[in-house]
Amino acid sequence: MKVMKWFFWGAFFAAAGSASAQYFITAFKTDVSKVGTTACPFLTIGVGARANAMGGAFTSVSSDVTAMYWNAAGLAGLRSNQIALIHSNWIADLSHDYIAAAFPLGYLGVIGVSLNALTMDDLIVRTPELPEGTGERAGSYDLALGLSFARSLTDRLSLGGTFKYVTSRLWHMSSSTIAFDCGVLFSQIFDLFQLGASVSNVGGKMHYHGRDTFVYYDMLENEYGNNEKIDADLKTGSFNLPVYFRAGLSTVIHPNGALPLLLAVEFCEPSDNVRSLNFGGEWSLQDRFFLRAGYSSLLEDDTERGLTLGGGLKVRVPRSPMQLALDYSYEDFGIFQNAQKLALAISF
Repeated sequence: MKVMKWFFWGAFFAAAGSASAQYFITAFKTDVSKVGTTACPFLTIGVGARANAMGGAFTSVSSDVTAMYWNAAGLAGLRSNQIALIHSNWIADLSHDYIAAAFPLGYLGVIGVSLNALTMDDLIVRTPELPEGTGERAGSYDLALGLSFARSLTDRLSLGGTFKYVTSRLWHMSSSTIAFDCGVLFSQIFDLFQLGASVSNVGGKMHYHGRDTFVYYDMLENEYGNNEKIDADLKTGSFNLPVYFRAGLSTVIHPNGALPLLLAVEFCEPSDNVRSLNFGGEWSLQDRFFLRAGYSSLLEDDTERGLTLGGGLKVRVPRSPMQLALDYSYEDFGIFQNAQKLALAISF
């Protein structure tokens, strides 16, 4: 019976994956990628080593503090306070960090705060006249501060949302705006599946301004005696944030056994790229040791992303209600080599 059960689930997901791939290829494929048409693309970098190791197929799975990024509705499943510290050595010598904390408020719901940051080391400012440096250093960073709230409406339906303040700085130039995320989570569908959907980064446009746009302008260059240094401000363009829609389906095979297997698939519709599919799985041993694998960005022709791997460990602090979760993920980035994440979650 167990062999037949495993065969059934394997055949089901193989058929579902094949059918989904064929459907999206024929019905949704587009030659226009829209890459580079939005501001703050760091908002599309996945957070959490567990989620990344599963190929980003996490919208229907999220039930920890990182749900504030993937699907805020998942926060409603938290039963204890939780803090997460996540660091990633991102591509091109960038650093991606995520710090978040969530606190259950009983029947009122769950509230959370988060900081999402993409940073780089300062660069020496060089000019043709001073190729060894002017003595200045130029820095750049992107930040998003979030306030989230989630609540279970029934034992199977949860809703959640996040208000975010997004800011970006490039040397003397900066831009900021307000954005909103929202999500929904349906659990125990036919007592087998969990369905999640979310929309992220819906908000205002980013418009850079600062002292680098202040210039002197001569309105009449060919006339003698006019003012050659009229104060002027260059007008920069406005760009939308990368709006991201996700919808995912997941299930757990043998959930009450010692070796449950979590499988997830997710459809992604970004405003600055083509549609794609993510797949992921997690095998756990007694809810303490975890092995994960996935594949991201399927159907993207020009992507360097693909295979993801990772693992995790949960331990309880002796004589304390505190629990620690340590997770690691590896993501293949083709010519950019790889991106690795390390995450520590503390529940108390």
